Amino acid sequence: MKRFLLAAASGLSLIAAPAPALAQGSGEPSAQQLEAMGDMFAGMFASEPLTDEQEARLPAAKALIDVMMPEGFYADMMGEMMSSTMMPLLDMMSGPGAADMVIGSRLLVEPEVTAALSQEEKADLALLLDPAFSERGTIIQDVMGDIMFEAAVLIEPGFKEGMAKAYAIRFDDAQLADIAAFFETPTGKLYAQENIKLMADPQVMSASMQAMPQMMQQFGDMGAQIEAAMAALPPERNVADLSPEERSRMAQLLGVDAASLEDVVSPRVESDPQGE
Repeated sequence: MKRFLLAAASGLSLIAAPAPALAQGSGEPSAQQLEAMGDMFAGMFASEPLTDEQEARLPAAKALIDVMMPEGFYADMMGEMMSSTMMPLLDMMSGPGAADMVIGSRLLVEPEVTAALSQEEKADLALLLDPAFSERGTIIQDVMGDIMFEAAVLIEPGFKEGMAKAYAIRFDDAQLADIAAFFETPTGKLYAQENIKLMADPQVMSASMQAMPQMMQQFGDMGAQIEAAMAALPPERNVADLSPEERSRMAQLLGVDAASLEDVVSPRVESDPQGE
């Protein structure tokens, strides 16, 4: 189930972009860590400041975005995306497929052994391994849904601000006025409120998901390709690999004593020949 949860979380991270992922590790990140992560992600997608002309168009652009994205829009859109993409996947965690996930993650047997079992036998086996496997899946499903909703509430103001700036940059005054006039018509009003949500439409998501096996195959090959491309690079270094001068420089940069570097520098992660 842990493997499945990781896969589900990866899928959610794709859907939730631009929501930043929390840093891995135990405990909740501190305010300083959250601020640093925010600065890091903002720096990754640095944009040029608006010109005076674009700033002047910003109020008109914001008015359009308010029509397109009324309050609560992002949470509704995320809910539709969850329903059309992740919820069927997450339903497996509390439905009949939950037994298969428990068995697959806990038993080290050949696939044909479990494939020969009936669904009732699989359920009995899953109950022996985890008497609460169905309830556990329901809890995971509920918590992930709540987290996605809370993330959408946090994302919406910045998302709308970014959209308004993008409109102010890409459209001139006359074009913004034309779009506003269209939005005032019945068809235009409907289009304004539905066009972005179309990305989460089941028809669109279903067609997009058809490419998922090929995409996952490419991601599976990516690790081997990266490893091959990095084969000629020198390995990362541990503190013991540094010269006295290098240790002194590192200690100076970190504001610690050179003798305590081993306490603040994690050792190099040795590569696994099995790729696990």
